[in-house]
Amino acid sequence: MSIPSTEFTPDRLRTQPQGQIRRYLGKASDQERQGFLDVLSHRAAIKPLSFILQVGLSLLLFVLALVYNKPLLLMVAALIVPAHNALLSLSLAPGTRSVARAGGAILALVLMAVAFFGGGYLAHELYTQEISAEALPFSFLLNDTWLEWLILLLSAIFTAYWFTSNSTLSRLSAIVFNVLIFVQMLLAGWQFARVGFEAAFPTLILSILRLLCVVVLMIIVLWSLRIKINGLAGWLIFVGLLLLLGAAAYFCYGNKLPVVIEEPEEYQEVQVTPALTLETTVEATFTPMPTATKQPEPSPTPRPTNTPQPSPTPLPLQGRVTSTTGLYCRNEPGGVEIIGVLAYQSIVQLTGKEVQINNRTWQELETDSGMICWVDDAFLEIIQP
Repeated sequence: MSIPSTEFTPDRLRTQPQGQIRRYLGKASDQERQGFLDVLSHRAAIKPLSFILQVGLSLLLFVLALVYNKPLLLMVAALIVPAHNALLSLSLAPGTRSVARAGGAILALVLMAVAFFGGGYLAHELYTQEISAEALPFSFLLNDTWLEWLILLLSAIFTAYWFTSNSTLSRLSAIVFNVLIFVQMLLAGWQFARVGFEAAFPTLILSILRLLCVVVLMIIVLWSLRIKINGLAGWLIFVGLLLLLGAAAYFCYGNKLPVVIEEPEEYQEVQVTPALTLETTVEATFTPMPTATKQPEPSPTPRPTNTPQPSPTPLPLQGRVTSTTGLYCRNEPGGVEIIGVLAYQSIVQLTGKEVQINNRTWQELETDSGMICWVDDAFLEIIQP
């Protein structure tokens, strides 16, 4: 058996199904296994000039997509993001015992994160249209449900699976990482410019958590293919990634920040009770009426029901957002799908529909752009007409 040490010598090992590669690596000598690792390392190498050009071009397209709200530009930009090699290079680092490789991959990922976060901030500053209440483009990408996680983790498995067999499909599956990880960093920059760091932090931490989950899962997949964690340096890299993953998971779900960023520390019930107070005051004004003794028929006297007694006060027509971190618009009462973000102090029109779910009141409202959505009314200040 011969395992190539270069990318240019054909060999049946690189064209066999994945199970065959695992079997061959199990029988290979240390020198042959190291040769195959060199092939994978060469394939995942980050070329600085190409990396910088791809980041710059994708960043430009991302900014234009946000400024002009063009989904097509967003998808084209997601195709160009050079995350594939950086993520795989970091995933190979424990198996190759290369601290330098891990450091280079982490540096590349940090540079991309900073670039896209800054790009989101810049796009907000260049936004030429009037910013409406829900002005967060592509806000559906902020959803954090089981579906997004399932797609992300399956993409990580298949990316590592196809990469070892030198299949171009690994680059196609890696596009999912660009959309669910790096586009979120872009939106975090927009939120930072629009509302502040408190609103951007949950989005940023969620994207970091997804990135670390992808890397750790790809390491495990490579391990299952007999590309094992090697040496003290390899284990230190792997344990360090696990610690970062645990910290990101704690900040993401331990504090429940990304679940509902508008959640206050203490829930305050908002109840409208002017109708009850009006009834009591009306009854009190008509109690002295029996003093008119000269009246022959006291029954026809004006009764409280015949006076212009006000009916229950109609629901206010407008509300103001009181959450300083912004308020998510949801597709249904208590729903998980986010369809917009209301900025602090935004004025919205209430439709009058409300639903009680788990002791929380959800109000239906209409934004300036005509979007209908539901919000928790604990974070709305009712504006009396």
